[in-house]
Amino acid sequence: MLARWLCRQRLKLHARKRGARLLLSGGAAYESLEFGLARHACWQLDEGVVLGRDGLLSLGEHGVCSVGAHSRVGRRWAMQTTDDPHGGVIALGRRCRLEDDVRLLTFGGGRLLVADDCFIGWGTMIAAQQSVAIGAGTAMAEYVSIRDHNHRRGAEVVHRSAMEIAPVSIGRGVWIGAKVTIIAGVTIGDGAVIGANAVVTHDVPAGAVVGGVPAKPLHNRGSGD
Repeated sequence: MLARWLCRQRLKLHARKRGARLLLSGGAAYESLEFGLARHACWQLDEGVVLGRDGLLSLGEHGVCSVGAHSRVGRRWAMQTTDDPHGGVIALGRRCRLEDDVRLLTFGGGRLLVADDCFIGWGTMIAAQQSVAIGAGTAMAEYVSIRDHNHRRGAEVVHRSAMEIAPVSIGRGVWIGAKVTIIAGVTIGDGAVIGANAVVTHDVPAGAVVGGVPAKPLHNRGSGD
């Protein structure tokens, strides 16, 4: 308890020196938190939030990160935004559950919005340069990858190439199986199911069940098949 209190005081002092804001009504395991808060950054934890050990919080200038009431985050988590005049945003709704080794990242002014009652499995990576939005009650298994950006083709050095960016929207009550990849520009409708190991390259209608590489329709949840 003493170590947690000391780390919380160190976090407050760091925020005060950097001109960042802290709104902390919850959060455990402060003693194992690595943090860096830039000018005008804001971190908000609502009542009843539980953070696992060995977390990394890194908010660039104007970055915002909020975790809704009674959400639980596993161990070795990371929530990171880069510097941007418009500020990157990571927002988790109420009663969300994130298992171990989940990474939530924004670049530039990206928005990563997770609604209430969502479940995110082990080792999942979600990254936004523009917008990734996940609807209430959606659940995803382990090692899912969701990104709203891809490197452009034709560059001699791929990792230095410009990005093609398009928002990703995932509806309410969607089930995403293990090791699924969802690429930029995809919209997934409410209640859809994405089979394990699928690569989703096109929109998925509400209630559809898809699988494969690339993902293709299997049947509809409401069809009785």
